[in-house]
Amino acid sequence: MCAAELAAPHTHVFDRKAGQLRCACATCERLLVVPGAPWTAVRHRVERLPGFTLTDAHWRALALPIDLAFFVTSSAAGRVIARYPSAAGTVESSLALPAWQSLVAANPVLDALEPDVEALLVNRAGERREHYLASIDECYRLVGLIRLHWRGVGGGAAVWEAIDRFFGELAGRSAAV
Repeated sequence: MCAAELAAPHTHVFDRKAGQLRCACATCERLLVVPGAPWTAVRHRVERLPGFTLTDAHWRALALPIDLAFFVTSSAAGRVIARYPSAAGTVESSLALPAWQSLVAANPVLDALEPDVEALLVNRAGERREHYLASIDECYRLVGLIRLHWRGVGGGAAVWEAIDRFFGELAGRSAAV
C-alpha cells in the first residue's frame, strides 16, 4: 500500500467495498484495519478437508466450466460467489443458490468461512478431489501461478506442473479439519 519493500511472506488486507486484495506492510495493516473502515486483515489459513462431501452430481449442479474453483461469500454482493482461475485472471461465475445451500448442509464447516477473506478452494482436476478452507490470498496465489505459466490454448505442461506443486505445498502446510 505504501510502496515499502515487502518480505516474503507478508500480510494482506482486503477492501470489502471495492472487493480488492492488497499486499500490506505491518504498519499499513495497523492503519487500515480499524473499526468502521472498509479494510479487513486477511489472516492466513490453510486447512485440508479430507472428509468433505462433494459428489460429481453436486459439482455438476454448481455449473462451473472447469475443475478448479474457489467459493467466497461476498459482502458487497450479499451472496456466495464462485471464481475460477484462467490465463487472464479470475473469472466470476453465477452460482445456483440451492446447489450451494445443499453443499453447506452436507458440510457445516462452510458456515465458519469469514466473508470476503476465506474461501472453499476445490481441485477436481483429473482424478484429484481436494478441498481446503483457505485464506483468499492463497486462492489468488493459485490464479497468479496459472497466469504466469499458461501457454497456448490448453495451458501446456508447465501450468499443470505448477498447479500440482501448488496443491502439494498446500497439503504440506495445511492442518486437517
